Amino acid sequence: MMQVKVGARSSALSRKQVEEVMGDLGVDYVAKWTVTRGDRDKVSSLRPMDKTDFFTREVDERVLKGECDVGIHSAKDLPEPLPEGLKVFALTKGVSSGDSLVMRKGERFEILKRGALIGSSSKRRDRVVVGLRPDLRCVEVRGTIEERLEALDRGDVDGLVVADAALIRLGLTGLNRMELPGKSAPLQGKLAVVGREGNLEMESLFRKVDARKNRKALYLGLSPKHFQKEVTHLPLIEIIPRSFDRFDICSAFADIPEYTHIIFTSKSGVEVFFACLKEKGYSVEDLKGKEILAIGKVTAKYLEEQGAEVTKIAETETQEGMIHLLNLEDLKKAYVFLPQSSRARCALVQSLILRGVRHQRCDLYDTVHRQIHVKPDLHPFDEIIFTSPSTVDAFEKVFGRAPKG
Repeated sequence: MMQVKVGARSSALSRKQVEEVMGDLGVDYVAKWTVTRGDRDKVSSLRPMDKTDFFTREVDERVLKGECDVGIHSAKDLPEPLPEGLKVFALTKGVSSGDSLVMRKGERFEILKRGALIGSSSKRRDRVVVGLRPDLRCVEVRGTIEERLEALDRGDVDGLVVADAALIRLGLTGLNRMELPGKSAPLQGKLAVVGREGNLEMESLFRKVDARKNRKALYLGLSPKHFQKEVTHLPLIEIIPRSFDRFDICSAFADIPEYTHIIFTSKSGVEVFFACLKEKGYSVEDLKGKEILAIGKVTAKYLEEQGAEVTKIAETETQEGMIHLLNLEDLKKAYVFLPQSSRARCALVQSLILRGVRHQRCDLYDTVHRQIHVKPDLHPFDEIIFTSPSTVDAFEKVFGRAPKG
């Protein structure tokens, strides 16, 4: 009889999640409980992390090594991108995606004292709470659900924001709580099953609990992410670095010691920048003391993997998001470097010009259309995912207009 080796975190909530998935399958399994960095480190703030592997790395490593057949995670904890060699085998239908504010017995939200402390772990949750009661203070509380509830009982905080899914799975829905309005985190309440690419036996097995199977998407960007649906990857663009011996590139990189700010707009830009940096005789050490700014968390994560210390992230993943971030900065004495694509929009540069900020734009690479020999039929897809203006242009050249609906 088949016995599936399942990797997961060792918390009580994670154990319930494994029971939920494996109970639906009805197969024999053995759980490999794992303590992750996120379980050990209860000091670091979760607010700037978002789609990192803080809670998943050690489990995923066991899957990649073959110690486990699959790993089961809270879907909202999945890193972007997934580690190379892994694939999402299933995203479950899940339970409630909402959040609740848990309070001590007998207390009510409307009569909490002014300045009461509300335990939270995300800016999104903070905004919801403060939107309802601007006089409340949100503070970060780390630990398991049980440890956070103990902090509430001790009086360390006066309220605690907890995902409804956690309360449901742990049988704690009877606590004194108030459901919070607003959008929840993407994929909250759902569970993800990850396994090694090419493990068709496991992929086939967990397809039974995969809630994505009824929706199909065509993804046109460079690196497919995990979605709540079946994704077909059709990259329509590719990145071609320009010669690093070009005069404009040599001139721009000669000023590396002088730049005060370097702005990265994409993962591709980071990759080509560091290749050029190395060729010009510099290293990541030469970036210390500079403001390193990134558009989006994926770009920021890739910068950190290169050893750079990211100082600010534009969470709105557009040039406009970076412009808004820079509007809060004093740039009178700044010298800003913009390594980017030759096809990059000019909004960011124009903003710097209007403010009179000294800057250097450097077109490090070209984004070109890939040759597509066989065009897929678009009608079976429920949606088409574009990742940039370049993918829109490439799509129109290959397909013309998208089919209606």
